[in-house]
Amino acid sequence: MRYTIADAMTRGLGKSADLLEVAKSIHNSRINPLRDTRLGRTQNAVLETGIRLLQHYPKRDWNFSDIAVGDSHYPVEETVHAEKPFCKLMRFRRAELPADAPKVLFVAAMSGHHATLSRETFQEFLPDHDVYVTDWTCARQVPLSEGRFGYFEYIGYVMDFLRETGPNTHLIGLCQAGPPGLAAAALLAEQKSKYAPSSMSFLASPMDVRVNPGVLTRVSRHLNRERLEALVIHKVPKFYPGRGRRVYPGMVQLSNFMSLSMHSHINSHGRFFWQVKEDKHDETGKFREFYDEYFSLLDATAEFYIETLENVFIDQTLAKGTLEVNGQKVNCGAVKKIPILTVEGGKDNMVTPGQCQAAADLCTNLPASKKSYHLQENVGHYGVFSGTGFREGIAPKVQEFIASHHAT
Repeated sequence: MRYTIADAMTRGLGKSADLLEVAKSIHNSRINPLRDTRLGRTQNAVLETGIRLLQHYPKRDWNFSDIAVGDSHYPVEETVHAEKPFCKLMRFRRAELPADAPKVLFVAAMSGHHATLSRETFQEFLPDHDVYVTDWTCARQVPLSEGRFGYFEYIGYVMDFLRETGPNTHLIGLCQAGPPGLAAAALLAEQKSKYAPSSMSFLASPMDVRVNPGVLTRVSRHLNRERLEALVIHKVPKFYPGRGRRVYPGMVQLSNFMSLSMHSHINSHGRFFWQVKEDKHDETGKFREFYDEYFSLLDATAEFYIETLENVFIDQTLAKGTLEVNGQKVNCGAVKKIPILTVEGGKDNMVTPGQCQAAADLCTNLPASKKSYHLQENVGHYGVFSGTGFREGIAPKVQEFIASHHAT
């Protein structure tokens, strides 16, 4: 019922945004004598800011631009390489990419946003890599007849997708995707499977939250299944394909994320208002691009959300060696040959430094020569995946690591 009410309010606000959009188009008409005055620009800023606060944000298209390699530009081919009920495995390959280019499987986080939020992350690898991405499906779009999808099914999907991409694939786990990504690699290593990844890179992943506890770790200490069920789990309304499915709605996830840095978001919208008023188009374009994606939300299944919290943040099952998948214990000690790189942000207040690096320590039988670490100073959590620090510091480190362990 709560989801139904909230969704109805969102739809209603969307209609209000549509009305404001009409008012904005009239206001910006050439026949409006106030359009280019200071008062007119202020009114325009009020209207656009209001529209952005009220409107609905659909999932965005990938729309990768042509890739520049030297003096040449190449289009990017986008295909659905494999499809399962809760995820599409997308493949992005630029034209004339060498046949022996490294295959990279990005396991995107499923934490309230679509995989398209990390478009910039993938973009940096398109010139020289055959890129695969897990494009998770919003749970409200998946009928109940497709069954459950929890933490353990997530691990199974990663294993299946490594089989789909074939041998000699390099695995990159983003944020929340790290622990299940390492679990999948460890299970394949235990099986001595040819589909075990050639290398593993984990970016700002909460591998062992006991290390340097941050705000998420402290909050999780006060959570339990009953409290979570009461506070954040809702049923999908009847007018969606997934009607009746129990989910952790994207709108709730977004509010929780924003609460960690609400002051920053308020300041960003305040700056946007003044930038619109002063016709600073470059700055407003960057704002629109970011928040068009940031406000595009994805529901997670209730079982995935609760089991992730229990296994990663409350019980730390992977870190403690107690995680079991389909009756098989996940033994990170089975990782003996797969090189690992962990990357952290020096100012990350969500996955604090040390928590991701702990993944290397879990692989107790992996030689030190196969363990690499990179700390990017002066970047927060999202700076590990985008921005100048990512483009100039992190992406080159990951690419160099992959190249050094790529079998041609």
